[in-house]
Amino acid sequence: MMAFLREAWRSMRTTGAIAPSSIHLGNGLAAPLLAPGSRGPVRVLEVGAGTGTVTRAIASRLGPGDRLEAVEFNPAFVRLLTRALRRDAVLSAVSGQIRIIPESITELPLAERAYDVIVSCLPFTNFTPETVRSLLERFLTALVPGGHLTYFGYLGTQPARNLISSRAEAARHRSVGAVLTEFSAHYGSGGSGGIVWRNLPPARVIHLRAPERCAVPAGTAAALAAAPDRPWLRR
Repeated sequence: MMAFLREAWRSMRTTGAIAPSSIHLGNGLAAPLLAPGSRGPVRVLEVGAGTGTVTRAIASRLGPGDRLEAVEFNPAFVRLLTRALRRDAVLSAVSGQIRIIPESITELPLAERAYDVIVSCLPFTNFTPETVRSLLERFLTALVPGGHLTYFGYLGTQPARNLISSRAEAARHRSVGAVLTEFSAHYGSGGSGGIVWRNLPPARVIHLRAPERCAVPAGTAAALAAAPDRPWLRR
């Protein structure tokens, strides 16, 4: 907890939270991972692993043939996650199936149709609408047909921004919200995984699904195909 608070104070824009995600939020985000034995092996991408709360929720659902790649840019969180792979009971039990990638997701090429499930813990409302659109397009392209994408948004952020932020900042926040609403309307699987009240602050889980046939905006797949090879992202 103290490690999270130190990093949140230093880099609130990229951390995007006042407290680590609760296990209840982690369980909501990991919900698309069905129990092992009821499915085949899956490949999971977690983006913005932070202190590892959501990583543990995902790890607890991994079957013997599953793989998890956890992307985290903050060096302090990377060190914490690396130690947790050795010391945490849940993570250490499947540490051989988890790869920590210490890079920014905006710099990391993603292979097309590489993942069955992507869990994003990124603070979308802290980014520009263009960045959010680009990330969502890349995530959907990186999913197998019918694959799952989950992310969350804190409740009540727009009224708070209207009260305490500049007009430009409030307008940026509204534009991001419009992008998220657009993708939810187009790719939503029931629209929402529900509200998690036992989190600080409460959050809404959003569940999207990639088209059964790739229908992500033109240009995205071509750009990914031209990216440097990443062998650990191959199926």
